[in-house]
Amino acid sequence: MQLPKIKNPITRYILYGGLLTVLTAGLKVLTAWAAERHLYSIPFLGGLLQSLEVIELSNILVFAILGMGIGLEISKLPRKRRWSFGLITFVLILPLVFNASYLTRQHFWIRQVADQGQISYVQAKQLTNDFLNRETGSQGFVGFFRLTTRIPILPTTFNDIETLRDDEKWFRSELTRFSGIEPGVFSRLFDSAGWGIRIFYILLSITTFFIYFIKRTTAERVRKRG
Repeated sequence: MQLPKIKNPITRYILYGGLLTVLTAGLKVLTAWAAERHLYSIPFLGGLLQSLEVIELSNILVFAILGMGIGLEISKLPRKRRWSFGLITFVLILPLVFNASYLTRQHFWIRQVADQGQISYVQAKQLTNDFLNRETGSQGFVGFFRLTTRIPILPTTFNDIETLRDDEKWFRSELTRFSGIEPGVFSRLFDSAGWGIRIFYILLSITTFFIYFIKRTTAERVRKRG
């Protein structure tokens, strides 16, 4: 299917940028869904890969596509418009595409809670929101995003949800008993490790985007001069 030819560069940027956002976010959703259904369900290995959020390596491909596409279209805008549209892209499009996989994971988790407890999706969403609010002080996606840096594999049954904090306390007290190190050290260590992995993928996405964005805009400038 051939895309329509639009003469106005701003209209074309909005249309093609929107289509590109849908395409790349869709790729993230698809990879996250496949990982949750097939990769992360592998005994032992799946849990390790989920803890490392290995599926987020797909950001290399996704943000390369996004960077090249946005770079091509933004180079066709009037010079005085490029910075403003570039800022909009960075503030709106990049976070939306990056978080598409985490939104998918959250939906998948709520669905698992609903299926395990034989309750409706709405009831499961309320239950998980209460759990997220208790653990992080935030509900919805913000709470999910924060908690998965600390607990990548979330509980899916009502009993597991209710006893998670007690299990965490027991685990860390056992680490303290064997190592002699105070519990707060392990808490900070686990939190730092989770955020370290998440920040790595964020920086990887931004870096990949700008590498291919700059490559494309540079190529377009050379082509116009030639």
